[in-house]
Amino acid sequence: MPVHLTHGGEFLWQPSPVRPGRSLVAVFAASVLLLGMPTWQGRALAQGVVDNPKVAEATGSGPLATSIEVQKLEISVGPGGEEIRRWAPAERLNAGDEIHYTVRVHNPGKQAVDTVVVTKRLPFGVRYLRGSATGPAAEVQFSIDGGETYATPEMLARAAGGGKKGLRKPLENDYTHVRWVLRKPLGPASTALLRFRATFY
Repeated sequence: MPVHLTHGGEFLWQPSPVRPGRSLVAVFAASVLLLGMPTWQGRALAQGVVDNPKVAEATGSGPLATSIEVQKLEISVGPGGEEIRRWAPAERLNAGDEIHYTVRVHNPGKQAVDTVVVTKRLPFGVRYLRGSATGPAAEVQFSIDGGETYATPEMLARAAGGGKKGLRKPLENDYTHVRWVLRKPLGPASTALLRFRATFY
C-alpha cells in the first residue's frame, strides 16, 4: 500500500468506514494487515493521522501567504538508452524516492514586507539532502531540536563538536526544520520561491 500525500505534503492515511454487511472480522483482518506493513510505511501512516501541521509558517512586518508544491524525481530510460529525469507530482512515495519541495511565499499587500522569516517542518519520514535548500537572498538555517533553536549548518557542526572528543557532528537526518531568513524586503504583489530536496525512507 503506497503512502499518499495531502496538499501540504504531509502523510495521511484514512481508514475505510465499516460498510453495511461488512463483518468485524474483516475489519480486524484489515487492521492486522496494516500492522504487518513495512516499518517505514507504518510509521509514516501513523504519524500522519495525529500530526498534520501547517504547510509553512511565514512571519514579517506585514501579511504573507504561503503554499507548497511537492514533486518526486522520476527516472526512466529513453529510446536510445539515455536516462530521462523529470519531476512529477508526489502523489505516492516509495522508500528511496527523492522529493522536491517548493514553498511559495506571497506578499498580497501594497507595501513591502521586511524581516521575512519562513519555517518549514520536515515531514515525518523524510531526510534533508545536504546543500539543497535555496532562496532569493536568504540565509538558510536548520533546527535539530524540534524548532526550538536555529543555526546554519556550520554553526550546528561546531556546536556539536564542542571541542570534545567522541561527540559527532550533526548529520542532515538530524534536521527537524528548515528556515529561510530573507535579507531583503518582499515587494508588493511579489512571490519568493524557496526550495529544498529530501529523500523518503
